[in-house]
Amino acid sequence: MKPAHLAELQNTLRHIVTAVANAKLYSLHHPQIKRLCQDARRCLDNLLNGRGVVSLLIVDGEILFDDFPVPHGLHTQKFARLMEQHRINRIIISAEVKDDELGELIAFLVAPGHHHPNCNHLRFETLESQDTPQANLPIDTDALQSVKSEGHSRLAEIFQGFSRQKTIKMTGLAEIVSGFINAFNRETPSLLALMPLRSMDEYTFTHGLNVCLLNLAQAMHLGIQGTLLHDIGIAALLHDIGKLHIPMEILDKPGKLDEKEWAIMKKHPIEGARRLLDCPGVPQLAVVTAFEHHLRYDLSGYPGVSGHWHQHLCSQMTTIADTYDALRTKRPYKSPKTAEQCAAILQESAGRELHPQLTANFLRLLEQVTNAI
Repeated sequence: MKPAHLAELQNTLRHIVTAVANAKLYSLHHPQIKRLCQDARRCLDNLLNGRGVVSLLIVDGEILFDDFPVPHGLHTQKFARLMEQHRINRIIISAEVKDDELGELIAFLVAPGHHHPNCNHLRFETLESQDTPQANLPIDTDALQSVKSEGHSRLAEIFQGFSRQKTIKMTGLAEIVSGFINAFNRETPSLLALMPLRSMDEYTFTHGLNVCLLNLAQAMHLGIQGTLLHDIGIAALLHDIGKLHIPMEILDKPGKLDEKEWAIMKKHPIEGARRLLDCPGVPQLAVVTAFEHHLRYDLSGYPGVSGHWHQHLCSQMTTIADTYDALRTKRPYKSPKTAEQCAAILQESAGRELHPQLTANFLRLLEQVTNAI
């Protein structure tokens, strides 16, 4: 994101938030409201110069713009809270937006429960209203399975190289993620068709691929594109890389781990993040996700963090995908769950172990995919 664009966006949000505060304190017809709408529109004009629309995605207090999280600040966080209070997950502002349309936005934000304003240059979306593109088209599962098989071989080779040389071949990972993104753009995101039950010997690599597929599908369903989408895929492929340093007798133990074994297992997020920090070219998001993917929504997981820790959106999506794929997988110590059983477990965990809004979005996505197959 260019610094000039970020500055214009932050100023836009500052004017909107200030207008809402003034409208609540005085009235919607106060001259200050009109002036703030004009100021916001001028910032938007600069921001919209050379582009057709500005799209802001809001999830769990994060604002994404141009595929990058907007840095936290007083006004950006207040704007995110206002959007979420009104159950808005995306606002799309088109070129030629008018002052009076921004005035309608202010009026809407001041009065909870009202219908979204009907404006030509403003559009609103919620996770509940988004549909998976092409959800009812036939699926070429053979072609998609071929893409995944190629990814499996490449990922196994990369992980083996990492174990020997302690470095990651980013080119190979980028090709895997790009192949999945291209396949999703050509075909319906047929997640279930790409995730047959597996034997334990291929679990390490196939689990990473499945979490990558699930993460990409979640992110694309939220409208995430570009660099952030690519980094989310890389982060998913590498989220469990710390397990390469866990003894196989612990990973494949056909029963409950004892206290000592569990203490070793719980080190893999820290170990993975530490190893990735030493690998040139690995996105910072992959390091963060490797560290955070077992934290849980209520921060009751591991490693231990302070109660003020803010878990990244990608880590929360990875936790959901990781949980789902683990439930669907046959392992030495457990049988796989059915899709229906998995959905029930995810629903039960929402708000406690899993992010509730993202979990609801994930379950809707799976339902749409199931209906399309």
